Amino acid sequence: MDFAYENPELEAAIAGAADIEALDQALVRLSRLVPSFLAPEVRGHQMFTPGLDALAPRIATRLRLSDVPLAKSNDNVCIVATRFYGTGGHSRVASDISRLVGAERTTIVFTDLYRELRPRLLIPGVPAAHACRSLMLLSAGTIVEKIIELYMLLAAIRPSRIFLIQNHMDMAAVAGVWPFRSVVEYVHHTDHQPGLGATLPFSAHMDLTYACHQACRGAGLDATWTGMTVPARATPTQMPEGTGRGLRIATCGSQYKYLHPAAHRWSDFVVAALSQAPDADFVHFGPVDEALTRSVHEPLAAAGIDAGRYRFLGAVPDLREALIAHGADAYLASYPDSGGRANLEALAAGLAPVAPTPAQAGPLLRFDLPLPYWLRIETPDEVSGALARSVELSRSLRSARGQADLAAEFGRFEDYVRTGAAAPA
Repeated sequence: MDFAYENPELEAAIAGAADIEALDQALVRLSRLVPSFLAPEVRGHQMFTPGLDALAPRIATRLRLSDVPLAKSNDNVCIVATRFYGTGGHSRVASDISRLVGAERTTIVFTDLYRELRPRLLIPGVPAAHACRSLMLLSAGTIVEKIIELYMLLAAIRPSRIFLIQNHMDMAAVAGVWPFRSVVEYVHHTDHQPGLGATLPFSAHMDLTYACHQACRGAGLDATWTGMTVPARATPTQMPEGTGRGLRIATCGSQYKYLHPAAHRWSDFVVAALSQAPDADFVHFGPVDEALTRSVHEPLAAAGIDAGRYRFLGAVPDLREALIAHGADAYLASYPDSGGRANLEALAAGLAPVAPTPAQAGPLLRFDLPLPYWLRIETPDEVSGALARSVELSRSLRSARGQADLAAEFGRFEDYVRTGAAAPA
């Protein structure tokens, strides 16, 4: 299988564990693999884990977790995840699922694989960011016990639909939901690094990003292209004008999206944009730390460009609204990691994203979308022309035809969640 990650030694350790303690030790080793996925030969090149996936049913059988056949509907939906974060596309996807199904019919279960959460976080009630009727944290002390706890919890809830959206190596989630596979829908968001579960025959397989979908279809998986959505609101037919300033360029992303080593630095694209348009400025949304600030401001100063022309505005609850409120004229996606969800928010704000992508990036890292309102570039020399072209594409995007195209794209996810079916790409 193309894009497959294999770990024969660990697969053998899990399959051949002599007792429950040995099995748990092997699953702990599995959970600790994630940092190794940053290796250049893995990241962007490997995504499927067929050998490890095949162990999930075996683990469920070994733990005597009987199959629980259920009928599908949206009456009693459960979202199973490792945990959610303040920023990140898969957290927003879960929020959209709850919004579309109805919070009163949605339960969220966190496996808390890495023991980062505490029940006391729920003392004020379910956080507003996790709209649902109930939020549950697994509290078992070992991974094997978490698998059993999740199974027992789901057996009591008897969900009519389970959206599985766990972190990369969370076998507690994958093995725990396996006996309920008749209603489990695999939400494929681990799209450029190995992630458990993608090759298992759950009742459905949702692909959130287009490059991932093409890989899944190429691998012969019965995957549905759902994409993601942005809540429907009117897109400005034109962006604010007459401000007396030059081009305002926006970007958004967590720190790590800008700091991975690549052929160029993020600051190379910034310097190219601001040096070629002396009246332009940048607004940067998302978490920021000292390392990211230095990585931009120091190269600007070295190039003789006022660092004040690049402003870090921090995390915002709604990127689309922030882009409109700050009068962004163009959107330059994060580099070397592009943002799938953030690019969609830019489109929803009426901006055609420019996605800078390392030439040597693995194919799974290349942003893709079956719409014509975006651009991909590889070098800083292309920035100026791409931004000019982006402004033209943004006008087309804000036309009646462009808005119809965008509504159809966002509607695919919404139709799927509501009905279980989506239009073909």
